[in-house]
Amino acid sequence: MPDLRPQSALFRLTRTVLQTGLRPQDGEELQLAKNLLNLASSLFAIATLLWLAACLGANSSLPVAGAAAVPLLAGLNLALFARHGHVTLYARVLFGLMLAFPVVTQWLLGPVPAASGLPLWAALAPTSALLCLGVAESTPWFLAFLLLTVAGGLSGSTSGNSAFMALHVTLVASVLYLQLRFAMGRRGKTRERLADAHRQLRQEQERSERLLLNILPAPIAARLKDNSVTIADGHPEVVVMFADIVDYTRIASGMTPPAVFEMLNRIFCRFDELSGHHGLERIKTIGDGYMVAGGLHAHPIEAHAAMAALALDMQSTLRDHEFTDGLALEVRIGIASGPVVAGVVGRGKFIYDLWGDTVNLAHRLCTEGEPSVIQCDSHTFERLRGAFVFAKPVLLLLKGKGYVPVYRLRNPRIFAVPPPKKSPTPAAA
Repeated sequence: MPDLRPQSALFRLTRTVLQTGLRPQDGEELQLAKNLLNLASSLFAIATLLWLAACLGANSSLPVAGAAAVPLLAGLNLALFARHGHVTLYARVLFGLMLAFPVVTQWLLGPVPAASGLPLWAALAPTSALLCLGVAESTPWFLAFLLLTVAGGLSGSTSGNSAFMALHVTLVASVLYLQLRFAMGRRGKTRERLADAHRQLRQEQERSERLLLNILPAPIAARLKDNSVTIADGHPEVVVMFADIVDYTRIASGMTPPAVFEMLNRIFCRFDELSGHHGLERIKTIGDGYMVAGGLHAHPIEAHAAMAALALDMQSTLRDHEFTDGLALEVRIGIASGPVVAGVVGRGKFIYDLWGDTVNLAHRLCTEGEPSVIQCDSHTFERLRGAFVFAKPVLLLLKGKGYVPVYRLRNPRIFAVPPPKKSPTPAAA
């Protein structure tokens, strides 16, 4: 449940500052870098103003007004970044101000007790660069910090023992920086390994998706991933086709097992291409049998017409002796339409299958058919008679059905355009 409590003004201000300069097209890494830079700029400006206010409270005669220009410039830099959005320029100005603050303030205050720890402020530049931009970008700022601190110690510009003060600051800041650098480097490598693992996981998921879609229709695969409940749907109007290769056992007996597999694989892959072209769903193969259905899910065209066109294309494919390597192959086909139940059977090794009288009828029309004949039931005939040519119906005795009228599909119907009528010629005088 979202938090509906009113947000404080401080919270809204902080969120606005952190999101300064962000663009919709920024990636996650760039957004994080901008957030960190905005946070570093804000905290640096606030901290320096507080320190200058404390110095002024302790000694009102200290010339701290000039040093206040540094945090004000940091605020101006943030405001300009909101307009131009250039991260590199923004970061360089910010880190330069962090290095300049102790130098400018020391020069204005001189050797007073309040300025004794000023060199430590310069360590903000390399550490902020390390946290905001990464290891490589922080190296020049760390070297600049070392050079500035050592130069200040040798010049005696700080109060007290300048050389030892510079030594303390350099050693402490270096230990802190190197620890952070090591941690950031390890974090970067960990993130690279994690990104590589995520990339491999996405590739495996895509591979699994492809394999799943080779087994199940896309809508069923989506439902199976969302939940593990039993999937069984009733469909009032589905067209089902069974096809098998005539005399397959005899043909295969004279071939080597690899040759048999290569032949069936080539034929069924071609049938799969044709099924997909017509928007139909291959359900399964059983030996040399091939089962297809249409109307189970959204269909771009009329499923019965698509099934009839597929059956004719399958016959045409096997008549191409170049495709069959010279083998004289024929196919029996049975098509029936009506209500079916469709669902997923099994858990570990599942299969999408159809049940019902329509499925049984299509199978029997196939097995009781003749070579190179497409047999359809009366319901399919009524749906196709306007677009396809059928032979005269025959009565076929089917097991469990008795005598059933069967219609044999020939070819698509060609509607001839009648010739224009001739105008009567005038009678000869």
